[in-house]
Amino acid sequence: MFISRRMTKKPVVARSDYTCVEALRLMKAENVDKLPVLSSRGELVGVITEKDILRAHCETSERKISLLEQAFEVSTMTIDRIMSRDVVSCRPDTSIEEVSRIMVTMDLSFLPVTDEDGRLVGLVSKSDMFKILMELSGARHYGTRISFTVVDKIGTIANISKVLSDNNISIIAFCTYLDPDPSKVICSLKVEGADEAFLVKLLSPFVADFVDLGERRNEKT
Repeated sequence: MFISRRMTKKPVVARSDYTCVEALRLMKAENVDKLPVLSSRGELVGVITEKDILRAHCETSERKISLLEQAFEVSTMTIDRIMSRDVVSCRPDTSIEEVSRIMVTMDLSFLPVTDEDGRLVGLVSKSDMFKILMELSGARHYGTRISFTVVDKIGTIANISKVLSDNNISIIAFCTYLDPDPSKVICSLKVEGADEAFLVKLLSPFVADFVDLGERRNEKT
């Protein structure tokens, strides 16, 4: 799935001619600590953070000028003087998997989305990615969840899906995760129409080991 389907399409932004005070007021009003910065043509030209502004204030304070001069300089300083210009972004047709990889690898709290002309068309935040994770795991639906490990080979997941279907059990979510043993994979299954004991009985022929039994029953998180 492309990130254009899950990104925030009208994110809060700052213009490059905003003063530090204006940017801080906007951050406080929107309860954020960083903002993408746009040019007058709507192009993404940088990112300004609360830390950038505080650092600029500290550097001004270290200079031998009066408090009045310090206050005036910070209040009139525009954010284009201190913003980060080396901004990582992605395109609307970037996959959700690739966005996740970029954000985790580079430890980003948000990722701007730009079109071919460099104009900002959206924003992806950690909160957006957590919502996607909730959807993938079926966290908003009632059901029975069971976790287990299986040998990582072709046909195993298909066999599990078939035995569930044959017993009229509806799959709400089916996620796989890496296991410390490279020959195995961890599965997290959430279903409707069966309790944990019955699932254990059905899946035992395909499962190497059951995980977290008895910890989650008919959950909705």
